[in-house]
Amino acid sequence: MSLELKRSFLEDELDLFSEEADLTDDLAFMHWFYRRHFDLDDEDEIPPDEIVDGSGERQIDLFRIDIDDIEQRSHIWLIQTKTSKSFGANTVSLMKAGLDFIFKTKRKKVLELKNQKFVQKILEARDVIKQYGNTNISVSCLYVTLGDDQNLPEEALENASNIMDEYESGGVFGDFEFKFCGVHELDRILNIRRNRARKINFDLPIAYDANRPSIIEFESAGVGSLLCTVRGEDLAKLALVEPRDAVFDANVRGNLGLGGRVNKNIYASSIENEQAKYFWFMNNGITMVCDAFSIVRDPDSPMVKLTNLQIINGCQTTSSIRAAYEAGELSEDVKLQLKIYQSKDRSFVDNVVVATNNQNAIGTRDLHANDEIQLLIQRRIEEDYDLFYERKRGEAKSANVPKSKVINMEKAGQAYLAVFKRQPTISRAQKYKVYAPEYYSEIFEKGRPSQIAVSHELYKYSETLGRKAYRELEDDDPLRNILNYGVFHITRIMWWVLEKETDIDTADHASLITKIRSGTKRIEKVHERATDILFDIVDENNESFVNLNNYFKKTASQQDINKHLVKLEKDD
Repeated sequence: MSLELKRSFLEDELDLFSEEADLTDDLAFMHWFYRRHFDLDDEDEIPPDEIVDGSGERQIDLFRIDIDDIEQRSHIWLIQTKTSKSFGANTVSLMKAGLDFIFKTKRKKVLELKNQKFVQKILEARDVIKQYGNTNISVSCLYVTLGDDQNLPEEALENASNIMDEYESGGVFGDFEFKFCGVHELDRILNIRRNRARKINFDLPIAYDANRPSIIEFESAGVGSLLCTVRGEDLAKLALVEPRDAVFDANVRGNLGLGGRVNKNIYASSIENEQAKYFWFMNNGITMVCDAFSIVRDPDSPMVKLTNLQIINGCQTTSSIRAAYEAGELSEDVKLQLKIYQSKDRSFVDNVVVATNNQNAIGTRDLHANDEIQLLIQRRIEEDYDLFYERKRGEAKSANVPKSKVINMEKAGQAYLAVFKRQPTISRAQKYKVYAPEYYSEIFEKGRPSQIAVSHELYKYSETLGRKAYRELEDDDPLRNILNYGVFHITRIMWWVLEKETDIDTADHASLITKIRSGTKRIEKVHERATDILFDIVDENNESFVNLNNYFKKTASQQDINKHLVKLEKDD
C-alpha cells in the first residue's frame, strides 16, 4: 500500500500542476520533475534549449549541462520522463542507443538530425568533454516514471546493467550513473523539499575546559560522535526554535506535556535549586543526530555548531526543561549530558531511535510511529478528511489539535480489525496484536487510509455512546454492559448494517465520515439496529448480561456474530 499511497500523492500534485501550468499530462510531468529534481522555484521555467523532446531525440527528453568553472568539471544530465506506471525494458535499450548516439556517432551523422535542439546539445556536450577531459565529466542518465523503482523488471535491470558495464565500469567518465526514478524516489525528493523548512541548524553552547577533559570525541564506521555537557537554559533555547517542536520530528513520540508523572518530576527537579545541582547525575541525558557538527573550542564561548539536528532521545526531558524556562522557573544549575551522533544514514538513525533507553516507557506503538507507512497514512487522512492521525503519543496535544479531530493510531488499528477483518474479539482483548507482524501489515500496509479513518470514526461513535450508557443506565439494565463492553462488536455490526440494510454508499468514505461525525439520525438508527442485533446474539447464546466483559473477550463472541449475520442475510 506504501507504493499506491505515494503514487496517489504524486498524482494529486501532478494534476494540480498540470491544471495550473495548462500543460498536457506528459509535458506537465516533465516540467514538474525538472523543477523538483533541480530544486527550482515554481516561477522558474526549464531553459528552452534543454528540452530536446521531439523527432530523433533517442529517448532523451531533457538534456542539461552543468559547468563548474572553479573545479573545471561538468555534469551532463540525460533524462527520459514517462507518465506510465512501469519501467519498460525496451525504453532502457533505446536510451542505451541514445547514449551511443550522443557520445559515439560521428559529427556528420549527428548534423543530419532534424531535431536541432538535440544536435546543439550533443555538440555542446562534446565541446565540454574536449575542454575539461572525459574523466572530469559526470553523466547521469535518469529514467523517470510513476512506476515502482523498488521492484524493477528483470529485463529492464539487465539492460541497465549493460549500460553500466560499458559507461561506468569501463571508466569512460569520471562518474556515470543510470538511475530508475519512480514513485519512491520522487516521494523522497518531495519530502526533502517539503521538510527543508523544518531543518534545524543551531550553535549550541557547551561546557568546555581546556585544562581538563570535558568532552569526548569518537568515530567508528563512518559515524562521528561527541559526548559533552550542556546547560538546561541553552537546551531550552534550542527547543524554542521555530517551527516549534520541529527538533523532535525524528523522535518516536511527540511532546507528552506535563501530564505524566515522569515529566512532572523532571520539571520539578529542574526548578528546585537543591535538586537541580544533581540533574546531570539523575537524568539520562539527551541524544541528538545531525548531518554535521563542529566544535568551537573558544574558552570564552565554547559551542558545537550543529547542522540539521534532531533530538531522538530526550524529547520529554527537553520539553519539560523548556516549559520551566518559559515559566521563568528554570534553575541556572541545571546541566545535562549530551550525546551527538553525526550521520546521514537513515537506517543508522532509525536503529539508534529504537535502541536508545528512555525514561518514559516505550510501547510497541511508539517504535512504529516513524514507519514510512504511518507518515503516509497521516498525510493522506489530513489531506482528505482534515483529521489528525496521531502516530505518536502527545503529538496532537503538542500541535494543539482538538481531541474531536484526532484519530488515534492504535484505536484505528483495533477498529480496522473489527470492521474490515471481522475480528472484534482481538480488538477488544488483544490490542497488542495490532503491532504483531501478521496483523500490522494487514491493517496499515494493505488497508487503505480511508478504511482506517472510517473504522475509527465508527468506533469512536460507538465508544461515546457506550461511555454515556455506562454513566446513565441502571446497573441491572442489560444494555449497559453491551454498550460499554461490546463497543468493537457493535462497530463491526454497524458496518454490516450500513452495507446490507441501508442505501448509504459505504464506498464513499468521505461522505460516510461526515455523516458519522455529524451524528445524523440515520447513523443513530444504524447504531440502534447494531445494538439490537448484538442483544439478540447474547440472548440466543445464553450469555449472562452481567458478565459480558468476559464474553466479548472470547473468540466465541465474534463467531456467534458471524453465524447470526449469515442467518439474517438468508432470512432476507
